[in-house]
Amino acid sequence: MLLVVAAVAAGVSSSTMCSAHEPAPATVGTSDGRERATRELEAALDRLVTLERAGGGWAAASAAGTRPQPSTAPLKLAERLAAPFGLARWDLVVLRSPGTPAAGLVLLDGYRLTGRAAYLAAAARAGDLLVAIQLPSGGWFSEVPVEGGALAPWFATTVGRTTLDDDVTPGATRLLLALWETTGETRYRAAAERALALLLRAQLPSGAFPLKWHPHWQRVLWPTSEDLATLNDGATTQALTTLLAGSRTLGRADLLAAARRAGEWLVQVRGALPQAGWAQQYDGADRPAPARRFEPAALASWESRYAIDALVTLAAATGDARYCAAIVDAIHWLAHSAIRRGCWARFYALGTNAPLYVGPDDRPVDTPGAARPGYDWTGDYGIPALFARLGIDAEGEGHGREVGGLSVPVVLVHHRPLPTDRIPGDAGHCPGAHPQGYDRYAPDDPRALVTHAAALLAALHPEPPVCAAALRAPTMERTVTTRQTPAAIHGNVYFKGKASEPPRRGSVDASAERLLKSSICGRRAALQTRCAARVGSPQRLPDGRGRRRRSRLRSDRVAAL
Repeated sequence: MLLVVAAVAAGVSSSTMCSAHEPAPATVGTSDGRERATRELEAALDRLVTLERAGGGWAAASAAGTRPQPSTAPLKLAERLAAPFGLARWDLVVLRSPGTPAAGLVLLDGYRLTGRAAYLAAAARAGDLLVAIQLPSGGWFSEVPVEGGALAPWFATTVGRTTLDDDVTPGATRLLLALWETTGETRYRAAAERALALLLRAQLPSGAFPLKWHPHWQRVLWPTSEDLATLNDGATTQALTTLLAGSRTLGRADLLAAARRAGEWLVQVRGALPQAGWAQQYDGADRPAPARRFEPAALASWESRYAIDALVTLAAATGDARYCAAIVDAIHWLAHSAIRRGCWARFYALGTNAPLYVGPDDRPVDTPGAARPGYDWTGDYGIPALFARLGIDAEGEGHGREVGGLSVPVVLVHHRPLPTDRIPGDAGHCPGAHPQGYDRYAPDDPRALVTHAAALLAALHPEPPVCAAALRAPTMERTVTTRQTPAAIHGNVYFKGKASEPPRRGSVDASAERLLKSSICGRRAALQTRCAARVGSPQRLPDGRGRRRRSRLRSDRVAAL
């Protein structure tokens, strides 16, 4: 079976200037399909507006007449102590994705798409709440007790934990940046800058990010797995994309440099073939490490998809195709690690690539059904949507046709809808399985509405297929024996021709660079924003030695995240 993945730039050259008049990529098919999707999106966003709390933000779904139930240990303890005495009078706003920041972001996207002022007003109320409940550290916690539109007084002094994973602090920061960009209100910018300062403080020397931010003295006296370099639940990857958003919005080079350090770390710790994926967390020597008792040292499919997305975003923001080169082998590993078509295990054993599941007693079990409940042991994890954006199917096969002398994915030629895209926190479900998690139809569950709206927005205006050129033949052409169980895959991967080499600093593939330029323009056209990206001509270095260099991809705006 050959992994032959098509390039996806149709007739774009380095001298071509892109403009806002270029059509956006079609994704939903016919105009009727787009209209239906837009109506469905508006219905979801309208319902989301009605479910917003009076003081802003959204809570987890709860039965009529009952309080939202906490899911974190500090809030469970507070509820247990205060409720018997009638003192648990606070509301509980959820920030972990898909929560209040994600809801605000989809509402802002809906406002840009439809012009409905109610969406902007709801997002602004959420932003005002985030400003009011921001912790002294500059970040936020996964779920927050709120009284009268402000943080419950006891919380900051007794808990005050700062969460980086689950897109909590990163997601809140991106919402505040987007609100400042949309409204010009300085309070959003000031709060976002405090949060970005926290991210810079939290970044580890390696470039990665921990699960939670702890003061230095606490990390020294009581180190925990929360201090490890972490991809679990998007800790490093969402921090990276947030730093890029801050760099674009605020014009700060230090944020871009920090994002690059995170990207370099991702490139460095990625596994070698045939297990070219990422683990959930790493020790001080950058080796896969365990965390909680049911989270072993193993490769993780969901986190690997997050890492690929982050590197693609970094490539689009910088024009540096080294980050594209780093995803090639990871795509191959994901494509051949599915436990069945469109379905992945969360964990794969180092060495054998066998799926790993852990039971309630923290011992290995054979099936996800016997595994510890309340954990996403299997799912699609947004991997099929990632593959579709790169022009390959769930088996890792390229499907393209010639258009204008270049091979273009069938999904773009025929305007087929992409598989469901997944925002952070949405694991999806395996094909043929009963819908689970946020895929269940739940019109009164704000978090389900957020994931549904995000998927519709992604279908209406998808991310451009950045990095697809890096996956094309003959850079990498592989033969794999007849599909076997994941445990038997190890040792059955062969190379035909030259395998992709590790990315070299400063090496930029010209066709990939052109693709990056065209992709950024396509995304901007889709959002009706000004597009003026260009690739510069060779210039002389100022030292007069006569050497030439290719200027980096420049743009007035970094590709939308």
